[in-house]
Amino acid sequence: MKPTHVQCLTGATLLAGVFFVFPIPHTVAVRNLLLLALIGMLLVMWRRGETAAGGGVAVYRNMEIPALGALTLWMFVQTSLWAVDKAFSFGDLIEEWLGTLLVAWVGYAVARRLSKTDEPNCCADRLPAWIALALFVHTGWMLAYQAVRWAQTGHYALGSMPYGDYAVLSTPINMAFALLAADLAVRWLGDGKLFPWSDRAARLLLFVTTVAVIAVRARNGVITVFAVLAMLALLLAWRKRGLRQSRRGMLAFLTVLMLATSLLAANLLADRRWATFFGSVTMAQDTAGHKAWLDDPQYPWPMLDAGQAADHSAYMRIAWAKVALDGIASRPLGYGYGLGGFGRYIEAEYGRKGFVSSHSGLLDFTLANGLPGLALLLALCFLLFRRGWLAWSAGNPWGLALMLTLANYFVRIVLDGHFGSFRLKMVALLLGILYWLTVRPAANREA
Repeated sequence: MKPTHVQCLTGATLLAGVFFVFPIPHTVAVRNLLLLALIGMLLVMWRRGETAAGGGVAVYRNMEIPALGALTLWMFVQTSLWAVDKAFSFGDLIEEWLGTLLVAWVGYAVARRLSKTDEPNCCADRLPAWIALALFVHTGWMLAYQAVRWAQTGHYALGSMPYGDYAVLSTPINMAFALLAADLAVRWLGDGKLFPWSDRAARLLLFVTTVAVIAVRARNGVITVFAVLAMLALLLAWRKRGLRQSRRGMLAFLTVLMLATSLLAANLLADRRWATFFGSVTMAQDTAGHKAWLDDPQYPWPMLDAGQAADHSAYMRIAWAKVALDGIASRPLGYGYGLGGFGRYIEAEYGRKGFVSSHSGLLDFTLANGLPGLALLLALCFLLFRRGWLAWSAGNPWGLALMLTLANYFVRIVLDGHFGSFRLKMVALLLGILYWLTVRPAANREA
C-alpha cells in the first residue's frame, strides 16, 4: 500500500521539527515528543497493514550491520568486565548509545515506510530536503541576528549567537553544508538533483551556508568543511577520471579545492586566534612542565616567546589530547563506556574532579572503549563510507550525501568532543535516512 500524501507530509514535518529543535538548548522534551510522534506514525502504518518498501531483509546482510552489532557487543563486554564504574557506564551505554541506535532506526524506518513499492517517485526522497531546510534555518537565524547587532552597534561581531555558543550552532550549519554541497555536486555531474529547488536556489543556499561557516567563528568547523571539500574534490576528480572526462574532472577538483582554500584563508584572516595557534600547540605538548591544563587558577598560564599568552582553546585541546593518549596507553582496554571517560582517568591519575571530555570525541571514545572499540568504530565508518561509494558509483546520488555527511561528522569528532549528546543523535537520525536511500532497491529510487 502506498503512503498517503498526509503521511508523507506528516513524516517530513516531524523530521524537520526534530532537526530544528535538536541543537536549541532546553528543548529535549520537545525533541523527544516529536520522536515519539514519529514512532507513533510508524506504529499506525504497521497496524493498518501498510507494508514497507522491499529490500529490508537484504539490508541486514550488509557488512556494516554486523559491524555495528559487533561494536555494540564489545561495548557491553568491555563495560561488564573492565569498566571502572560499571553502574555509571551501563547507564550511559543505555541512554547514549542504545538511545542513538533507536534514533537511527527511527530515521531508517520512517524513510523505508514512506517509500512507495511500485513507483520510482517516492516521498522518502523528499525527506532530506525538509531536513536541509530545517538545518538552514539556523544559518539564516544566526546571520540575521548578527546583521541586527551590526546595525545596532556599527560593529560586526563574528561569533555572536542567538542561542547557545559557536560549538552548538556550528553543528547544524556544518550538517547543512555537507547536504547542500552533495546536492550541488550531483547537479554538476548531471546525475539529477537531491533536492527539489532550482539550480540557482541550490547555489544561493550553499553560498549563504558557506558565509555562515565563517561567521560562526568555529575554527574546527572551518577545518571540517575544508576536509569535506577536499574529499569532495577528490571524489569528483575520480568520478571523471576517464580520458574524455579528465579535463572536467580536473576542473571540478581545482574549483572545489579553491573554494576550500578560500574558506580556510577567510577564517585565518577573520580569527585572530590563529596568530598564536602554532606556538600554543608546541607549548601544550609539555604537559609536565606546563600544568595550566590541569588547574588554570593554580598553575600559571603559559606564555609564548613573543610575550603573548598561549591561545586558550589550542593549548587546552592539545594538552588534553596528549593526556588522553597517555590514558589509552596505560589502559588499552578502556575505562568503560561514558562521555566522562576522560574525567574518570584524570580523577584516578591526578586526583582532580570536574573533567569530562578531552575535546576529541574520538579520543574520548577510545579512552572509554579501548583500542578494540576504536578498531570496530573505524571499521564501521569505513564500511558505511564504502556503502556510499558503491551506491554513488552505481548511479544512486544519495551515496554521495551519505559519504559527505559521515565525513563531516567523523572529522569533527577528531577535533571536538562531539561523540555523544544531541550531536550524535542528530547525525544518527540523518544517517539512518540516508542509509535507506542508499541501499534500497533500484526500483524504489527516484528516476
